[in-house]
Amino acid sequence: MTAARIENRIRWSGLLIGLGLAIQMLMLLWTHPLSFMIFLLVGCPLVGIGMLIYLYSLASHAAGEIK
Repeated sequence: MTAARIENRIRWSGLLIGLGLAIQMLMLLWTHPLSFMIFLLVGCPLVGIGMLIYLYSLASHAAGEIK
């Protein structure tokens, strides 16, 4: 795997995590039952997907170096 590819994946993961955290922070300011659903159904998956992409990029890069 090239360095540019891992950098691109890490950039995307950081963007998803940042977007998810921003949504979660905004929903903490809004006092409405719908804000909790947006927090759970939009913010949490974005953070989770960003973390998974980050971990996958590190694991696939390390596996490529072992070969």
